[in-house]
Amino acid sequence: MMYLSAIRSQARNFLGKFVKNEQGVTAIEYAIVAAGVATVVFVVFKGDGPVASMLSEVFSTLKTKVTTTINAVSTAG
Repeated sequence: MMYLSAIRSQARNFLGKFVKNEQGVTAIEYAIVAAGVATVVFVVFKGDGPVASMLSEVFSTLKTKVTTTINAVSTAG
C-alpha cells in the first residue's frame, strides 16, 4: 500500500510542476509571432506588390544617377 501512495505522490508532484512550467508556452508564443511576422513580410514583399515596385523604381533612379555622374566625371577628366 505504501508503494501506491509513493507513486501517487510522485505523479501529483510531476503534474503540479508540469502545469506551473511556462517555458513551453513561451516557445509556442514566439513561434506564433514568428509565423505572423513571416506572413506579413511575405505579403508585403511578394513579386508584384507595392513595396517591390517602389524598390525597383528607387534602384532604377539610383542607377541612372550613378551612371550619369560616372559619365560626367569620365568626360571631364
